[in-house]
Amino acid sequence: MRSVAAARPSLVRIITVRLAITSLLAIILQLTIVVVRTYLIENDLNRSIVTRQAQALLTGLHPNGSSLTFDQSRVPQHYTGKYADFYAFRISDARGRVLAQHNGQKIAELSPWRDEASRTQDLWLLDLDAERKLYVAGGVRQKLDQPVWIEVATFGDPASTYLGNVASEVVDDVWIPMIPLVVLMLGVATLSVRWSLSSLVRAAAQADSITPLEAFNRFDVSQMPREAASLASAINGLLERVAALVQAKRLFIARAAHELRTPLAIITLELGRIEDPRVRHVEQDVRAMSATVDRLLTLARLESAETLDIGDVDIGLIAGEVVDRFHDWAAQTQHRLVLHLREPTRYAGDASAIREALRNLIENAVRHTPPGTEVYIEVGPAGSILVEDDGPGLAAAADTLLQPFKKGSASGEGAGLGLAIVRQAVELHRGKLEIGRSSRGGAKFTLTLPNASLVA
Repeated sequence: MRSVAAARPSLVRIITVRLAITSLLAIILQLTIVVVRTYLIENDLNRSIVTRQAQALLTGLHPNGSSLTFDQSRVPQHYTGKYADFYAFRISDARGRVLAQHNGQKIAELSPWRDEASRTQDLWLLDLDAERKLYVAGGVRQKLDQPVWIEVATFGDPASTYLGNVASEVVDDVWIPMIPLVVLMLGVATLSVRWSLSSLVRAAAQADSITPLEAFNRFDVSQMPREAASLASAINGLLERVAALVQAKRLFIARAAHELRTPLAIITLELGRIEDPRVRHVEQDVRAMSATVDRLLTLARLESAETLDIGDVDIGLIAGEVVDRFHDWAAQTQHRLVLHLREPTRYAGDASAIREALRNLIENAVRHTPPGTEVYIEVGPAGSILVEDDGPGLAAAADTLLQPFKKGSASGEGAGLGLAIVRQAVELHRGKLEIGRSSRGGAKFTLTLPNASLVA
């Protein structure tokens, strides 16, 4: 599930990409509007050509004392190139003196400022040909250190200077206002979504530690947005219902096992009084049933435990007691139990749960390996237990073996509860159970109880 979730794109990325696409479409739409308006609306195009050509010529003017001079090197190329006859300009100062010009006579014939520049009119514009585009003349009053009057004219614009005007309009009306807005919008949206979803990210991290039976361990919805809080609350309710079902199942199993325990003990006792060889087989079956009932009770007790009975535990001493208990049985089946203690072996944990885990691991190893097999048990450093053998190894996947009533072989002995008990004991300690292949060739079980405290 985690790998599948990691492969999916994040919501932040999805929203950011969609906003970016929307912003790009908005820019394209605005760009289209500006280009169409600038080129098709003739009055806007003429005004743009006049004012921008005037601004370009203004850059060639420089103060020189109380007067102005014009740098001829700053004259735009279309006034000096092969299409120069199609363009004209004239620059005048406040005294009416012409500072620079090209085809100035054409301007003088068209300009309302031919005799004297106006001190009240800032702009004049004249469409020279109503049938054809880009036949226009006009003048603009500009201010440097003193007022100047710049007049321009174009007769058809064969040098396509209007393209520069359109580009300038795009920069002024599209890029300059929209790009900062888009960048700001994407940044704010990304941060806002990331901040809004941070509570869900924390909830996802918390989900790994949530178990239905721990009523106090649920999603905290206090910091979540309303929509996320609704989902988390629904999941909390689902966990409560699952917990109730699990508890009911466990209670049923525990009660059933408890009710069976006494009758099975009585039956075993009565069978022992009958001197008939055929009864011995029945007696073995009843004892196997009693062992299964005992394991069911053990598993039910561990699964229903919400907290551990933490105390000073010497795991090495517990291992020694369990090995001594199985010594005669292992000898009868020609198995060798080897116990190795590594210091320290004292730990803070639940002695009963650790004892059940170790007992079931050793019993499984003896029961499911052939005669002559050695079972090696290593305890320590504190909080670690290793049980391995030199048998044939495991016939089923580890995840399958850890489930109740799952056995490595259909013909194997037992009810398949031993490793489920081991798993539950480890989970109660917030520990880890690793199952693999031993260097001896058989099965290997490693228990690590990292969250308990070492006893000094």
